Amino acid sequence: MLRTGVLAASTLALGLAFVPVASADPVQTVAYTSADGAWPLQGSASYRGPGDEIRVWVNDDVLKIDVQSGFHDLRVELSAPAGETLHPGAYPGARFRLSSEPATATPGFLTVTGNFGCGDDYADFTIDRLDQSADGTVAALDATFVQHCGTPDGPATHGEVHFTA
Repeated sequence: MLRTGVLAASTLALGLAFVPVASADPVQTVAYTSADGAWPLQGSASYRGPGDEIRVWVNDDVLKIDVQSGFHDLRVELSAPAGETLHPGAYPGARFRLSSEPATATPGFLTVTGNFGCGDDYADFTIDRLDQSADGTVAALDATFVQHCGTPDGPATHGEVHFTA
């Protein structure tokens, strides 16, 4: 009986030694794929920190995602409709809005790369996770978007962001 107890304890200890430990490493990825004719993002790209610099923050109720990869840059801005703050959920019918402009009845969306943007964005975005500290620093973000430039049924760019600080 003693041997069974020792064997069970040894097996339990061995099993615990192989339990994966949660990684504290940050996750920082931004990726997109654009249909032919989409603007301003074209083709596809995938960025990953720390090799690519990815920053996520909130300024004046606008969620900003910046990517710097060598000589390539990308910015995506997401904002809630007037009177709301961003939170996890779906934001259909987003329209172009500069962060310096007042909020409107629709969610706001902006994407810029290489100093080119679309001044007539039609977008839908979903925030699956948005964790912020008390000072407003973004600790985690999981979001996806679909963007069309110039017309709601034009060529689409599909993108996603996964970020933990």
